[in-house]
Amino acid sequence: MEQDNFKSGFVAVMGRPNVGKSTLINTLIGSKVSIVSRIPQTTRHQVRGILNLDSAQIVFVDTPGIHSFKDALVTHLNTIAKKSLEGCDLVVYMADISRNIGVEERRVMEILCSQNIKVIMALNKIDLGTKFINSYIDSWKNMIEKKAIKNDPLIYFLPLSAKNQKNLDKLVEAIVENLPVQHPFYDTKTVTDFPLKFRIADIVREKLFTILKKELPHSVAVEIEDIEDRGDLSYIRVNIYVDRSTKRKIIIGEGGQTIKKVGTDARAEIEKIFNKQVYLDIWVKVLAGWQEKPRILKELGYWWA
Repeated sequence: MEQDNFKSGFVAVMGRPNVGKSTLINTLIGSKVSIVSRIPQTTRHQVRGILNLDSAQIVFVDTPGIHSFKDALVTHLNTIAKKSLEGCDLVVYMADISRNIGVEERRVMEILCSQNIKVIMALNKIDLGTKFINSYIDSWKNMIEKKAIKNDPLIYFLPLSAKNQKNLDKLVEAIVENLPVQHPFYDTKTVTDFPLKFRIADIVREKLFTILKKELPHSVAVEIEDIEDRGDLSYIRVNIYVDRSTKRKIIIGEGGQTIKKVGTDARAEIEKIFNKQVYLDIWVKVLAGWQEKPRILKELGYWWA
C-alpha cells in the first residue's frame, strides 16, 4: 500500500426511505452492516460500513430516510440524517427512479443543495425501469436554478442497480476520485464501527419486519439488555417493546410461533458474528408511547449517535 497516494474519507449515503441505501452499502462491503427491509424506518442509526481497497478506505455512513411526517422518533431520524453530513467528504444521494418524485425527495434535494459538500446522485433501481430518471435530473437542476446556487455541489448523475450490482464499480471509482489523500481511519480488517448490541438489535428487528411484513407496526423497538459469555455459548437477553397489548399479541403469534420464528432466524445470523452457539432470551413488553419519550429513546439507543 503506497501511503503517499492512499485516499480515505467519510461518505454519507442519503435519500428518502426505501431507496436502497442499506442494500448499496451491504453489497459494496460484502457484509451486512445495516438491515434491509421494504418497510420505512428500518434504519434508525448512523451505521458506518467500511470498504477497504488497495489504495483507499471508504467509510460509508448509512442514514435514516428523510420523512415528511412528524412524531418524536421521525423528527429525530431526520435530525440524524442531516447531522450525518457533518465531517463527511462526499455524499451519495440515492434516488429510486422506479417511482416518481414526491415531497420527501424535494426535501432531500433542498438539504443537499444548501451544503458545501460534493454530491453524487445515484439513480438506483434501473433494473426496474428508467421511466422517471429525467424527472430526478430535471428536479435537481430546477432546484439549483430556483435557489440561485452558483456552485452546484452535484458532480455526477450515475444510473445504477444496487441489487444487481450494475455500475457499482463506476460509483466506487467516482467516490475514490473525490476523496482526500490521507491515512485510513480504521484497521483494514474492520467492516463497521457500529456497536455490537445495536447490530444484534437491528438483526432481530429485521426478522420482525421480514416475518410480519405489513402486520408489524412502526411502534416497535428492540433493546439488548444483556450479553453474557458462557464459554461455548453466548447468552443474549432481548427486549422487544410495543406501545399496545394488541401489538404484543401480533408479535408473539398464535402459540408463540411468530416470536419463535423470529428468534430462530435471528439466531442463525447472530451466530455468524459470534462464531459460536447463541441463546436468545426474547421478551415482548408493552411500553406505552415510547417513541414520544426522549429518555426512553436514548435508553433504547436511538439517540446514541
